[in-house]
Amino acid sequence: MKSDCKSDAWVTFPAAPFQIGFNYPFPVFTQSFFTLTGLCYIQAMSMLWRVLFTLEQIIEHEGVDIVLSELSHMYNLVSHGSHRFLFKHKP
Repeated sequence: MKSDCKSDAWVTFPAAPFQIGFNYPFPVFTQSFFTLTGLCYIQAMSMLWRVLFTLEQIIEHEGVDIVLSELSHMYNLVSHGSHRFLFKHKP
């Protein structure tokens, strides 16, 4: 399957989020990111998953309220080609 393939009958999950500690359903912040951007889970590269997981840990363990608009101040969402995306840290 290609990373831009969509189906109304099934969802493809990459292994990366589960290898770093995510469980499904994904936490609110992470799910909100995918809803807002319209990306499919399979389109997110490992680095993107690591950033989201780290932010989820900060939200959960430190009680910091992070909103998606703050994410755009730290990172650009860029295509790595083949409909795959990652975060590029802003200077």
